[in-house]
Amino acid sequence: MMRHLIFLLLFSSVSFALTEEKLEKRIYSHLLIGDDLQAIQEAKKALESFPNSLILHKALLYALCQFGSEMQAWDQWCYLCPSIQDYKKERHLIEMLSWSALNKGQSATQISVRFNTLIGAALTKDSKAIPMLLKGMRDSNALLRSSAIKLCTQFKDEIFKEELIALLKREKVWYVRLEAIRAIGALRIYELIEPLQAMIEDPCSLMEEKTAAMIAIVEMSHQISRQKLEGLITQSRSLLRQLGAEVIARFARTQDSDLLLQLLHDSSADVRISALNALALLRVKRIEKKSMYKLVEACLKDSSPLVAITAGYLLLINQEKAGETTLGYWLQSENLKWQRLAAAAIAASGRFGVDLAFRSIHKVKDPYVRLNLCIGLIGQRAHTTIASDTIFSIMSQESGLWMWDKQTHSLFSPIIPSDVTHIETIPNYPQMVDQLVRLDILSILHFVQYPKALQLTKDFLQKKNWNLTAAAAVLLQEGDEKASELVGSLLDDPDEKVRMQAALVLGLMYRDPVAVDVLQKIYPNADQRIKITILEALAQIGDAGSIPFLLEILKEPFQTLRIVAASALIQCLYR
Repeated sequence: MMRHLIFLLLFSSVSFALTEEKLEKRIYSHLLIGDDLQAIQEAKKALESFPNSLILHKALLYALCQFGSEMQAWDQWCYLCPSIQDYKKERHLIEMLSWSALNKGQSATQISVRFNTLIGAALTKDSKAIPMLLKGMRDSNALLRSSAIKLCTQFKDEIFKEELIALLKREKVWYVRLEAIRAIGALRIYELIEPLQAMIEDPCSLMEEKTAAMIAIVEMSHQISRQKLEGLITQSRSLLRQLGAEVIARFARTQDSDLLLQLLHDSSADVRISALNALALLRVKRIEKKSMYKLVEACLKDSSPLVAITAGYLLLINQEKAGETTLGYWLQSENLKWQRLAAAAIAASGRFGVDLAFRSIHKVKDPYVRLNLCIGLIGQRAHTTIASDTIFSIMSQESGLWMWDKQTHSLFSPIIPSDVTHIETIPNYPQMVDQLVRLDILSILHFVQYPKALQLTKDFLQKKNWNLTAAAAVLLQEGDEKASELVGSLLDDPDEKVRMQAALVLGLMYRDPVAVDVLQKIYPNADQRIKITILEALAQIGDAGSIPFLLEILKEPFQTLRIVAASALIQCLYR
């Protein structure tokens, strides 16, 4: 009798398991064909028969996530939580939950939510982001289209190339077209070289489009023949001649450096500058048995200050006295723009400009000229005490906004008073740029172990207008342990604001897990803008220990916070 009873119990348990499995398969079959609503109904019906079945509860969670029922999916997750011991073993569940929040965000009516969704999806570097980016490239809002195009270059998928080819034909908004042209170069879409060249030749094209097209073509011209280069350099369009010089420089075509000689006397100042830039980058000493001084002597007195300063820089790195004389002359110019550019050229010349920089820092009055010269000295570990003291004094006294000027010249970028304008998708953008420039300078002082660097860093972190974001956290030297340790020492500061800012810098700049505990503690009392930045910092760090904390954020009432947390979760799961 006992044997029959045991057999009956075993048989019924096997039948029970098979029944659960069949029901689970039915649910996933509906999901496979895209019938998400029916899958949810099947799962709920199955749970009436087997209310404690984990596999059916998980199937319901998948169905809710796929259907886009974000908050119902969260409730289902809360039911499953007590049975989950290791979050990483259930990474697929957490990933589904996170993508549910991101998918919901892309359909939001608010532009800011859709923008954050695009950023969050792209940062995951997951293939699931591809359809979301494609949708962004077709969005009705031009800013979102532009952002999606910029983000798609991280993926290099063929489908983006096809979309960009179509987009270039239909897009009417100039700055979206500009981003598309840049993406074409980054993704190496070779079949568009001819249309881009036609854009350069078209008199109706905007100058910004022509310049972007030229740069894109340069990126795709590594196998160009000398014959084609000669054809470019003799073109009637100045941008095509400039393109020839840029190709020679970009791919270090030293064997073609003689083609640059005719461009040194070109009617276009931009072409002359590109030719001089190419010669500087190639580091050639002589061409056709002529010294560099003989070749560019006429450029030293060019009517364009940009040409003259570039020629001076070229001769300075070739150890020609005329280069030092020319740049010294422009340091005394009545025009501050040329003074600052000359200072940046001296700083960029490395060891060749040390003597001139040191002699000049006490002669010039403009603080930005002195600042740029001192950065060059510290870069060469020369006169570091005087240079650091000068930088400290300038940073303490100059309260205006700063920026790196990357528009005036491609080889050297001076720090100048900011003329950055506001951007719709990035709040307080001019202030953020200023903060990043100052962080960059702080990292230089940290590197040479300047004694006052700690106090300067603390004062900086106490400033009210702190606008650091994950998208912009790139300027501090990654891997600079001394700078990281210096900021890390402020995690125990009695001032909560200093602790918070130090933790954000460590998270966003250095991805240092030591900041995780501080970031999580300050989160509850922070305002929403800071909460977003904290979540971005946790995402940058990618520590698996943050997963339980981030999961709690998915029940926040604010959609933007849920979106950023969802992206952070995916990054913590797979980093």
